[in-house]
Amino acid sequence: MGRIDFRKLFGAGIKLLLVCLLVGWVLSVIDIDALGFLRFLSQSVRHAGELAADGVRWAVPYILLGAVVVVPFYIFKTGLSLLKGRRK
Repeated sequence: MGRIDFRKLFGAGIKLLLVCLLVGWVLSVIDIDALGFLRFLSQSVRHAGELAADGVRWAVPYILLGAVVVVPFYIFKTGLSLLKGRRK
């Protein structure tokens, strides 16, 4: 099994800490705080879910209307194919 190289792990941790510091500083300069950002993300997810639900509510009636025509046609076509297969 491989050994853990603690120097690489420590170095990666320091780099990650510095990047977090830099990004946090930039976000604070443009007046974004952590709580506001989390609220924005949660609202975005909620809004995306509402859009998806609206899309489903819009599509279902059209799917059902199309199924009234397509499903009987498909059943009829499949039945004919089965009958042709029996004759051979």
